[in-house]
Amino acid sequence: MSPSRRQFLKTSVNAAIGATALGAIGAPAIWSQTGVGGIPKRLIIIYLRGGSDPLNVIVPYGDDDYYSYRPTIAIPRPGATDLPDGVRPVLPLNRLFGLHPAMEPLHELYQQGMLAPIISVGSPHETRSHFDAQDFMERAAPGVRSIEEGWLNRYLTQTEKPSDHFLRAFSPQPLLPRSLRGRYSVLAAPGAGSGEALGAFEKLYRPKDVPTPPLVVDEEKKSKKKQEPTKPPVTRDQMNPMIHNAGVNTVEKLRHLNKILAQRDQTIRYPNGPLGRQLADIATVIKAGEPLEISAIDYGGWDHHSYENNQLSRMLAHLSESIAMFVRDLGPEKMKKTMIVTMTEFGRTVKENGSQGSDHGHGGFMLAVGGMIAGGKIYGKWSGLGPRSLYRDRDLPVHTDFRDVFAEVLGGLYEFDAKEKRFFPDYDKLGKPLGLFAKG
Repeated sequence: MSPSRRQFLKTSVNAAIGATALGAIGAPAIWSQTGVGGIPKRLIIIYLRGGSDPLNVIVPYGDDDYYSYRPTIAIPRPGATDLPDGVRPVLPLNRLFGLHPAMEPLHELYQQGMLAPIISVGSPHETRSHFDAQDFMERAAPGVRSIEEGWLNRYLTQTEKPSDHFLRAFSPQPLLPRSLRGRYSVLAAPGAGSGEALGAFEKLYRPKDVPTPPLVVDEEKKSKKKQEPTKPPVTRDQMNPMIHNAGVNTVEKLRHLNKILAQRDQTIRYPNGPLGRQLADIATVIKAGEPLEISAIDYGGWDHHSYENNQLSRMLAHLSESIAMFVRDLGPEKMKKTMIVTMTEFGRTVKENGSQGSDHGHGGFMLAVGGMIAGGKIYGKWSGLGPRSLYRDRDLPVHTDFRDVFAEVLGGLYEFDAKEKRFFPDYDKLGKPLGLFAKG
Protein backbone atom coordinates (compact mmCIF):
# COMPACT_ATOMS: atom_id res chain seq x y z
CA MET A 1 0.00 0.00 0.00
CA SER A 2 1.44 3.36 -0.99
CA PRO A 3 2.08 6.00 1.71
CA SER A 4 -0.51 8.36 0.21
CA ARG A 5 -3.19 5.68 0.15
CA ARG A 6 -2.32 4.59 3.68
CA GLN A 7 -2.52 8.18 4.92
CA PHE A 8 -5.85 8.71 3.20
CA LEU A 9 -7.35 5.63 4.80
CA LYS A 10 -5.98 6.66 8.18
CA THR A 11 -7.43 10.18 8.05
CA SER A 12 -10.72 9.61 6.29
CA VAL A 13 -11.90 6.19 7.45
CA ASN A 14 -13.50 7.87 10.46
CA ALA A 15 -16.09 9.34 8.14
CA ALA A 16 -17.12 5.78 7.37
CA ILE A 17 -17.16 4.37 10.90
CA GLY A 18 -20.04 1.96 10.92
CA ALA A 19 -21.07 3.31 7.55
CA THR A 20 -22.78 0.18 6.34
CA ALA A 21 -25.78 0.87 4.18
CA LEU A 22 -28.80 2.06 6.06
CA GLY A 23 -31.28 2.57 3.29
CA ALA A 24 -31.91 5.25 0.71
CA ILE A 25 -30.35 8.58 1.49
CA GLY A 26 -32.93 11.07 2.61
CA ALA A 27 -35.62 8.45 3.05
CA PRO A 28 -38.22 9.21 5.71
CA ALA A 29 -37.31 7.86 9.13
CA ILE A 30 -39.62 6.45 11.78
CA TRP A 31 -38.36 7.25 15.25
CA SER A 32 -38.64 5.34 18.47
CA GLN A 33 -38.86 8.55 20.48
CA THR A 34 -40.08 11.74 18.88
CA GLY A 35 -41.30 15.08 20.03
CA VAL A 36 -44.61 16.73 19.23
CA GLY A 37 -45.31 16.68 15.51
CA GLY A 38 -42.84 13.86 14.84
CA ILE A 39 -39.72 15.94 15.49
CA PRO A 40 -37.10 13.90 17.35
CA LYS A 41 -35.81 15.09 20.67
CA ARG A 42 -32.10 15.83 20.45
CA LEU A 43 -29.18 15.42 22.82
CA ILE A 44 -25.88 17.18 22.18
CA ILE A 45 -22.89 16.31 24.36
CA ILE A 46 -19.92 18.67 24.65
CA TYR A 47 -16.95 17.00 26.31
CA LEU A 48 -14.50 19.45 27.89
CA ARG A 49 -11.32 17.39 27.63
CA GLY A 50 -8.58 17.99 30.14
CA GLY A 51 -10.43 18.30 33.43
CA SER A 52 -12.00 21.76 33.63
CA ASP A 53 -11.76 23.66 36.92
CA PRO A 54 -15.21 23.56 38.59
CA LEU A 55 -14.45 26.21 41.20
CA ASN A 56 -13.59 28.90 38.66
CA VAL A 57 -16.53 28.04 36.43
CA ILE A 58 -19.31 27.73 39.03
CA VAL A 59 -17.69 29.98 41.61
CA PRO A 60 -18.55 29.52 45.34
CA TYR A 61 -17.94 33.21 46.05
CA GLY A 62 -20.01 33.00 49.25
CA ASP A 63 -17.55 30.53 50.80
CA ASP A 64 -14.61 32.38 52.40
CA ASP A 65 -12.43 29.27 52.14
CA TYR A 66 -12.49 29.64 48.36
CA TYR A 67 -10.47 32.86 48.60
CA SER A 68 -8.13 31.39 51.19
CA TYR A 69 -7.25 28.46 48.95
CA ARG A 70 -6.87 30.61 45.83
CA PRO A 71 -5.16 33.91 46.65
CA THR A 72 -4.15 34.67 43.04
CA ILE A 73 -6.63 32.84 40.76
CA ALA A 74 -9.93 33.31 42.64
CA ILE A 75 -12.66 35.23 40.83
CA PRO A 76 -13.57 38.46 42.69
CA ARG A 77 -16.91 38.68 44.48
CA PRO A 78 -19.86 40.44 42.86
CA GLY A 79 -19.61 44.20 43.21
CA ALA A 80 -15.85 44.17 43.78
CA THR A 81 -14.20 47.45 42.79
CA ASP A 82 -10.67 48.72 42.12
CA LEU A 83 -9.87 45.59 40.15
CA PRO A 84 -6.84 45.29 37.84
CA ASP A 85 -7.40 45.90 34.13
CA GLY A 86 -9.16 42.97 32.51
CA VAL A 87 -10.33 41.45 35.81
CA ARG A 88 -14.08 41.28 36.34
CA PRO A 89 -16.19 40.04 39.26
CA VAL A 90 -18.30 36.89 39.29
CA LEU A 91 -21.78 36.85 37.76
CA PRO A 92 -24.03 35.94 40.71
CA LEU A 93 -26.53 33.09 40.50
CA ASN A 94 -27.53 33.11 44.17
CA ARG A 95 -25.95 34.14 47.46
CA LEU A 96 -23.36 31.38 47.32
CA PHE A 97 -22.57 30.67 43.66
CA GLY A 98 -21.90 32.62 40.51
CA LEU A 99 -20.56 32.06 37.02
CA HIS A 100 -17.17 33.07 35.69
CA PRO A 101 -17.42 36.60 34.21
CA ALA A 102 -16.60 35.28 30.72
CA MET A 103 -19.87 33.30 30.81
CA GLU A 104 -22.25 36.21 30.46
CA PRO A 105 -24.19 34.60 27.56
CA LEU A 106 -24.86 31.52 29.72
CA HIS A 107 -25.71 33.73 32.67
CA GLU A 108 -28.50 35.19 30.55
CA LEU A 109 -29.74 31.68 29.74
CA TYR A 110 -29.72 30.90 33.46
CA GLN A 111 -31.92 33.92 34.11
CA GLN A 112 -34.26 32.69 31.36
CA GLY A 113 -34.54 29.29 33.04
CA MET A 114 -32.63 27.46 30.28
CA LEU A 115 -29.38 26.68 32.13
CA ALA A 116 -28.93 24.22 34.99
CA PRO A 117 -25.43 24.02 36.52
CA ILE A 118 -24.65 20.77 38.37
CA ILE A 119 -22.02 20.86 41.11
CA SER A 120 -19.89 18.16 42.80
CA VAL A 121 -20.64 15.66 40.04
CA GLY A 122 -18.27 13.13 38.54
CA SER A 123 -16.86 9.64 38.71
CA PRO A 124 -16.58 7.65 41.93
CA HIS A 125 -13.30 6.20 40.65
CA GLU A 126 -10.29 7.88 42.20
CA THR A 127 -8.10 7.99 39.08
CA ARG A 128 -6.49 11.29 38.12
CA SER A 129 -5.36 9.95 34.75
CA HIS A 130 -6.94 11.81 31.83
CA PHE A 131 -6.99 8.68 29.69
CA ASP A 132 -8.60 6.41 32.27
CA ALA A 133 -11.06 9.03 33.52
CA GLN A 134 -12.20 9.89 30.00
CA ASP A 135 -12.64 6.24 29.06
CA PHE A 136 -14.55 5.50 32.25
CA MET A 137 -16.91 8.44 31.77
CA GLU A 138 -17.51 8.02 28.05
CA ARG A 139 -18.18 4.33 28.45
CA ALA A 140 -20.16 5.01 31.63
CA ALA A 141 -18.27 2.24 33.38
CA PRO A 142 -15.83 3.56 36.03
CA GLY A 143 -13.06 1.04 36.67
CA VAL A 144 -14.44 -1.50 34.18
CA ARG A 145 -11.84 -1.92 31.46
CA SER A 146 -13.64 -4.66 29.53
CA ILE A 147 -16.26 -2.24 28.17
CA GLU A 148 -15.36 -0.87 24.74
CA GLU A 149 -18.61 0.77 23.61
CA GLY A 150 -19.51 4.35 24.45
CA TRP A 151 -22.62 5.04 26.48
CA LEU A 152 -24.29 6.97 23.65
CA ASN A 153 -23.58 4.15 21.21
CA ARG A 154 -25.05 1.62 23.64
CA TYR A 155 -28.21 3.70 23.87
CA LEU A 156 -28.44 3.89 20.07
CA THR A 157 -27.88 0.13 19.77
CA GLN A 158 -30.52 -0.74 22.35
CA THR A 159 -33.12 1.49 20.68
CA GLU A 160 -32.18 0.71 17.07
CA LYS A 161 -34.90 0.21 14.46
CA PRO A 162 -34.64 -0.93 10.83
CA SER A 163 -35.91 2.47 9.70
CA ASP A 164 -33.14 4.45 11.41
CA HIS A 165 -31.76 7.21 9.20
CA PHE A 166 -27.97 7.43 8.93
CA LEU A 167 -28.10 10.91 10.48
CA ARG A 168 -29.81 9.70 13.61
CA ALA A 169 -26.37 10.15 15.16
CA PHE A 170 -23.61 12.39 13.84
CA SER A 171 -20.41 14.04 15.05
CA PRO A 172 -19.04 17.07 13.16
CA GLN A 173 -15.38 16.22 13.69
CA PRO A 174 -12.74 13.91 12.14
CA LEU A 175 -12.70 11.32 14.95
CA LEU A 176 -15.75 9.93 16.67
CA PRO A 177 -15.87 10.83 20.36
CA ARG A 178 -15.42 7.78 22.55
CA SER A 179 -19.02 8.02 23.73
CA LEU A 180 -20.27 7.36 20.18
CA ARG A 181 -17.95 4.48 19.32
CA GLY A 182 -19.41 0.99 19.17
CA ARG A 183 -21.60 -1.31 17.13
CA TYR A 184 -24.12 1.28 16.03
CA SER A 185 -23.29 3.08 12.78
CA VAL A 186 -22.36 6.73 13.42
CA LEU A 187 -21.02 9.19 10.87
CA ALA A 188 -18.09 11.40 11.85
CA ALA A 189 -17.20 14.11 9.36
CA PRO A 190 -16.04 17.69 9.96
CA GLY A 191 -18.17 20.20 8.10
CA ALA A 192 -15.16 22.13 6.84
CA GLY A 193 -13.35 18.96 5.78
CA SER A 194 -16.18 16.76 4.56
CA GLY A 195 -15.76 18.02 1.00
CA GLU A 196 -12.11 16.94 0.98
CA ALA A 197 -13.02 13.57 2.43
CA LEU A 198 -15.79 13.18 -0.15
CA GLY A 199 -13.40 13.88 -3.00
CA ALA A 200 -10.97 11.30 -1.69
CA PHE A 201 -13.68 8.68 -1.28
CA GLU A 202 -15.07 9.38 -4.76
CA LYS A 203 -11.60 9.02 -6.29
CA LEU A 204 -11.05 5.72 -4.51
CA TYR A 205 -14.49 4.17 -4.91
CA ARG A 206 -15.96 5.81 -8.02
CA PRO A 207 -13.51 5.92 -10.91
CA LYS A 208 -14.91 7.98 -13.79
CA ASP A 209 -14.76 5.09 -16.24
CA VAL A 210 -16.64 2.67 -13.99
CA PRO A 211 -20.44 2.83 -13.58
CA THR A 212 -21.58 3.93 -10.14
CA PRO A 213 -22.64 0.89 -8.10
CA PRO A 214 -26.11 1.07 -6.60
CA LEU A 215 -26.47 1.99 -2.95
CA VAL A 216 -26.39 -1.28 -1.02
CA VAL A 217 -29.23 -1.89 1.39
CA ASP A 218 -28.86 -4.10 4.42
CA GLU A 219 -31.85 -6.32 3.69
CA GLU A 220 -31.35 -8.39 6.83
CA LYS A 221 -31.69 -5.31 9.01
CA LYS A 222 -34.54 -3.84 6.98
CA SER A 223 -36.67 -6.99 7.15
CA LYS A 224 -35.78 -7.75 10.77
CA LYS A 225 -34.59 -11.26 9.93
CA LYS A 226 -33.46 -13.40 12.81
CA GLN A 227 -29.76 -13.92 13.30
CA GLU A 228 -28.47 -16.68 11.08
CA PRO A 229 -26.35 -19.60 12.32
CA THR A 230 -22.62 -19.08 12.60
CA LYS A 231 -21.02 -18.77 9.15
CA PRO A 232 -17.48 -19.60 8.02
CA PRO A 233 -14.96 -16.73 8.22
CA VAL A 234 -15.21 -14.18 5.42
CA THR A 235 -12.51 -14.65 2.77
CA ARG A 236 -10.46 -11.83 1.22
CA ASP A 237 -12.37 -12.20 -2.06
CA GLN A 238 -15.62 -11.81 -0.16
CA MET A 239 -14.32 -8.92 1.91
CA ASN A 240 -13.23 -6.72 -0.99
CA PRO A 241 -16.77 -6.13 -2.35
CA MET A 242 -17.98 -5.46 1.19
CA ILE A 243 -15.31 -2.81 1.69
CA HIS A 244 -16.13 -1.32 -1.69
CA ASN A 245 -19.84 -1.15 -0.90
CA ALA A 246 -19.12 0.50 2.45
CA GLY A 247 -17.06 3.11 0.63
CA VAL A 248 -19.84 3.69 -1.91
CA ASN A 249 -22.35 4.23 0.86
CA THR A 250 -19.98 6.62 2.61
CA VAL A 251 -19.77 8.66 -0.60
CA GLU A 252 -23.55 8.91 -0.72
CA LYS A 253 -23.76 9.94 2.92
CA LEU A 254 -21.04 12.56 2.62
CA ARG A 255 -22.72 13.96 -0.49
CA HIS A 256 -26.00 14.23 1.35
CA LEU A 257 -24.31 15.86 4.34
CA ASN A 258 -22.49 18.36 2.12
CA LYS A 259 -25.78 19.40 0.52
CA ILE A 260 -27.23 20.05 3.96
CA LEU A 261 -24.24 22.02 5.22
CA ALA A 262 -24.27 24.13 2.07
CA GLN A 263 -27.64 25.48 3.26
CA ARG A 264 -26.06 27.10 6.32
CA ASP A 265 -27.33 30.61 6.94
CA GLN A 266 -24.19 32.73 6.66
CA THR A 267 -25.91 35.72 8.24
CA ILE A 268 -25.85 33.93 11.61
CA ARG A 269 -22.42 34.65 13.07
CA TYR A 270 -21.15 31.91 15.34
CA PRO A 271 -17.89 32.56 17.23
CA ASN A 272 -14.81 31.90 15.13
CA GLY A 273 -13.45 28.76 16.72
CA PRO A 274 -13.81 24.97 16.63
CA LEU A 275 -16.84 24.68 18.88
CA GLY A 276 -18.68 27.52 17.15
CA ARG A 277 -18.22 25.90 13.76
CA GLN A 278 -19.28 22.48 15.03
CA LEU A 279 -22.45 23.77 16.68
CA ALA A 280 -23.24 25.73 13.51
CA ASP A 281 -23.05 22.47 11.54
CA ILE A 282 -25.32 20.67 14.00
CA ALA A 283 -27.83 23.53 13.90
CA THR A 284 -27.82 23.42 10.10
CA VAL A 285 -28.57 19.69 10.10
CA ILE A 286 -31.43 20.20 12.57
CA LYS A 287 -32.94 23.13 10.68
CA ALA A 288 -32.79 21.13 7.45
CA GLY A 289 -35.32 18.75 9.00
CA GLU A 290 -32.96 15.80 9.34
CA PRO A 291 -33.94 13.34 12.10
CA LEU A 292 -30.85 13.96 14.22
CA GLU A 293 -31.19 12.53 17.71
CA ILE A 294 -27.67 12.31 19.16
CA SER A 295 -24.54 14.35 18.54
CA ALA A 296 -21.29 14.76 20.43
CA ILE A 297 -18.33 17.15 20.26
CA ASP A 298 -14.88 17.17 21.83
CA TYR A 299 -13.58 20.53 23.05
CA GLY A 300 -10.07 20.05 24.40
CA GLY A 301 -7.51 22.18 26.20
CA TRP A 302 -8.86 22.42 29.77
CA ASP A 303 -5.79 21.04 31.58
CA HIS A 304 -4.68 24.34 33.14
CA HIS A 305 -1.73 23.60 35.40
CA SER A 306 -0.30 27.09 35.00
CA TYR A 307 -1.57 30.61 34.35
CA GLU A 308 -5.11 29.36 34.45
CA ASN A 309 -7.07 32.60 34.42
CA ASN A 310 -6.26 33.85 30.93
CA GLN A 311 -6.76 30.46 29.31
CA LEU A 312 -9.95 29.72 31.20
CA SER A 313 -11.44 33.11 30.37
CA ARG A 314 -10.81 32.67 26.67
CA MET A 315 -12.18 29.13 26.54
CA LEU A 316 -15.23 29.83 28.67
CA ALA A 317 -16.06 32.81 26.48
CA HIS A 318 -15.95 30.62 23.38
CA LEU A 319 -18.01 27.90 25.07
CA SER A 320 -20.64 30.34 26.31
CA GLU A 321 -20.92 32.40 23.14
CA SER A 322 -21.11 29.27 20.97
CA ILE A 323 -23.88 27.66 23.04
CA ALA A 324 -25.83 30.92 23.27
CA MET A 325 -25.64 31.43 19.50
CA PHE A 326 -26.79 27.85 18.94
CA VAL A 327 -29.80 28.47 21.18
CA ARG A 328 -30.59 31.68 19.30
CA ASP A 329 -30.10 29.99 15.93
CA LEU A 330 -32.52 27.14 16.66
CA GLY A 331 -35.12 29.34 18.31
CA PRO A 332 -37.54 28.58 21.16
CA GLU A 333 -39.61 25.88 19.46
CA LYS A 334 -36.68 23.71 18.41
CA MET A 335 -34.92 24.27 21.74
CA LYS A 336 -37.95 22.78 23.50
CA LYS A 337 -36.78 19.47 22.04
CA THR A 338 -33.03 20.04 22.24
CA MET A 339 -30.74 19.53 25.23
CA ILE A 340 -27.03 20.29 25.53
CA VAL A 341 -24.95 18.72 28.30
CA THR A 342 -21.32 19.60 28.99
CA MET A 343 -19.06 17.35 31.02
CA THR A 344 -15.41 16.89 31.92
CA GLU A 345 -13.47 13.88 33.20
CA PHE A 346 -12.64 15.28 36.64
CA GLY A 347 -12.22 18.55 38.50
CA ARG A 348 -9.15 20.36 39.80
CA THR A 349 -7.51 20.76 43.17
CA VAL A 350 -9.23 23.20 45.52
CA LYS A 351 -5.93 24.86 46.38
CA GLU A 352 -4.09 26.64 43.59
CA ASN A 353 -0.60 25.43 42.79
CA GLY A 354 2.61 27.44 42.59
CA SER A 355 2.13 28.26 38.91
CA GLN A 356 -1.16 30.16 39.21
CA GLY A 357 -3.02 27.08 38.07
CA SER A 358 -4.61 23.94 39.51
CA ASP A 359 -3.84 20.25 39.29
CA HIS A 360 -5.87 17.10 38.63
CA GLY A 361 -8.69 16.70 41.12
CA HIS A 362 -11.86 14.71 41.68
CA GLY A 363 -15.35 16.24 41.82
CA GLY A 364 -16.31 18.31 38.78
CA PHE A 365 -19.31 19.99 37.20
CA MET A 366 -21.80 19.71 34.37
CA LEU A 367 -23.95 22.25 32.56
CA ALA A 368 -27.36 21.41 31.09
CA VAL A 369 -29.00 23.74 28.58
CA GLY A 370 -32.40 23.33 26.98
CA GLY A 371 -35.97 24.45 26.68
CA MET A 372 -37.32 21.45 28.58
CA ILE A 373 -35.16 21.71 31.70
CA ALA A 374 -36.05 23.30 35.01
CA GLY A 375 -33.22 25.80 34.80
CA GLY A 376 -32.50 28.90 36.80
CA LYS A 377 -31.29 26.88 39.79
CA ILE A 378 -28.19 24.95 40.82
CA TYR A 379 -28.33 21.18 41.16
CA GLY A 380 -26.27 18.85 43.30
CA LYS A 381 -25.04 18.81 46.88
CA TRP A 382 -22.58 21.35 48.27
CA SER A 383 -20.67 20.41 51.42
CA GLY A 384 -18.39 23.43 51.58
CA LEU A 385 -14.62 23.76 51.34
CA GLY A 386 -13.67 23.10 54.93
CA PRO A 387 -10.86 20.55 55.46
CA ARG A 388 -13.28 17.83 56.57
CA SER A 389 -15.37 18.30 53.45
CA LEU A 390 -12.63 17.72 50.90
CA TYR A 391 -11.86 14.46 49.13
CA ARG A 392 -8.43 13.22 50.23
CA ASP A 393 -7.86 16.63 51.84
CA ARG A 394 -7.42 18.35 48.48
CA ASP A 395 -10.37 17.97 46.05
CA LEU A 396 -14.08 18.53 45.73
CA PRO A 397 -15.97 15.34 46.58
CA VAL A 398 -18.31 13.60 44.16
CA HIS A 399 -21.81 13.76 45.61
CA THR A 400 -23.60 12.98 42.32
CA ASP A 401 -22.44 10.06 40.18
CA PHE A 402 -22.27 11.11 36.52
CA ARG A 403 -24.21 7.96 35.59
CA ASP A 404 -27.18 9.25 37.56
CA VAL A 405 -27.18 12.34 35.33
CA PHE A 406 -26.84 10.21 32.19
CA ALA A 407 -29.77 8.07 33.29
CA GLU A 408 -31.92 11.11 34.05
CA VAL A 409 -31.13 12.69 30.68
CA LEU A 410 -31.97 9.53 28.71
CA GLY A 411 -35.11 8.99 30.76
CA GLY A 412 -36.29 12.60 30.52
CA LEU A 413 -35.68 12.90 26.78
CA TYR A 414 -36.44 9.42 25.50
CA GLU A 415 -38.30 7.60 28.28
CA PHE A 416 -35.37 5.19 28.37
CA ASP A 417 -35.23 3.36 31.70
CA ALA A 418 -31.52 2.79 32.32
CA LYS A 419 -32.18 0.75 35.45
CA GLU A 420 -34.64 -1.58 33.75
CA LYS A 421 -32.29 -1.99 30.78
CA ARG A 422 -29.33 -2.66 33.10
CA PHE A 423 -27.61 -0.03 31.02
CA PHE A 424 -24.61 0.71 33.25
CA PRO A 425 -22.14 -2.13 33.87
CA ASP A 426 -21.87 -3.01 37.56
CA TYR A 427 -24.19 -0.16 38.53
CA ASP A 428 -27.83 -0.92 39.16
CA LYS A 429 -28.42 1.31 42.18
CA LEU A 430 -29.14 4.59 40.48
CA GLY A 431 -29.49 7.60 42.74
CA LYS A 432 -32.57 9.76 43.05
CA PRO A 433 -33.08 12.00 39.98
CA LEU A 434 -31.96 15.58 40.42
CA GLY A 435 -35.16 16.91 38.86
CA LEU A 436 -33.55 18.52 35.81
CA PHE A 437 -36.67 18.36 33.65
CA ALA A 438 -39.51 20.81 33.97
CA LYS A 439 -42.91 19.32 34.70
CA GLY A 440 -45.64 19.47 32.13
